[in-house]
Amino acid sequence: MLYLGGPLLGSFYIFVMIYFLVLSAMVTHLGTKYKKKIRQYQKTRGIKNVVANGLGPLIFVLLAHFQAFGLSGTVYTFTFMASVAAVTADKFSSEIGVLDGEPTSIVTFKKVEKGTSGGVTLFGIGMGVFGAFLIAIVSALVFFFFNPTLFNCSVGGCSSVPPLLLLLIASAIVGGFVGTISDSYLGYFEEKGIGNKYTSNFICSVAGALVGFALVVLI
Repeated sequence: MLYLGGPLLGSFYIFVMIYFLVLSAMVTHLGTKYKKKIRQYQKTRGIKNVVANGLGPLIFVLLAHFQAFGLSGTVYTFTFMASVAAVTADKFSSEIGVLDGEPTSIVTFKKVEKGTSGGVTLFGIGMGVFGAFLIAIVSALVFFFFNPTLFNCSVGGCSSVPPLLLLLIASAIVGGFVGTISDSYLGYFEEKGIGNKYTSNFICSVAGALVGFALVVLI
């Protein structure tokens, strides 16, 4: 079974990260002309950006592999999904959110210029949630496809939507929302010289993961 480890589990992690990269590339190139006009277009990403976005998910992959703290690898795999959903939500919020609306500081609630760290719009937040949803629904369905018995279903299917599947999707979406909000909040302090976009991205991935983890474990 996928959740017990082995090559399929590694393939699942790789699939989710590639899916994240594809979605990220798509939103990066969305509205390119306008982003260039307001100087918010960044085509390439350096190694620091890769590490900042990928370190959080990688940590939970390792925790799943070693079944750390006596918890099953399945729990950490769910947490991994929430972590990826968080960085995806942040990517969608920043890349699509800049295309519309007047941003407001998430701390002071004052209007700020587009591209200002810590600035948010309802449109941007909504796009962030949408990004988290795209990660959640696809990764959860792929996981379910390989592990129907984990959801109390037979290989032939289920008589109804498994509650655990809904919880998995919901935890990733909520984790994504919390992650992107935390990134925006930390962005305010970036403007004050405290931290940078890399530390914010890493904390975003961990914050989203912890929320997803709490929902799966407690509920």
